[in-house]
Amino acid sequence: MRDYAKKYSGGGGNRQRVSGRRGGRSDGEKPFRIIGVITVGAMLLGVVSSLWFGVALQDGLGKLDKGKQEKVELTAVNVALSAEKEALLQQGKIEAAAGGLGLFPPSEKQMRRP
Repeated sequence: MRDYAKKYSGGGGNRQRVSGRRGGRSDGEKPFRIIGVITVGAMLLGVVSSLWFGVALQDGLGKLDKGKQEKVELTAVNVALSAEKEALLQQGKIEAAAGGLGLFPPSEKQMRRP
């Protein structure tokens, strides 16, 4: 009779060989890999958001400068219009314009006091 025990036993000792899908990595490397992926993702998100905020800041500063220039221009126009208004509200100019239209001041009988 043939002895098949040596053919099917582990060879030298009582250790059993188990084949698995380790691929040369230990289980301790997996948390470090996850932490690394999260860290790289957070860094990329930080860089992208910094660039976006920088562009938004430059755009806001440009609008602010444009608004200041418009304010200076509108202030100058307002001063000119105020001076023109004061010139038009002079009593002599109003009476001259009214005389040109054929209007005259009311008499004492036409005026009523409340």
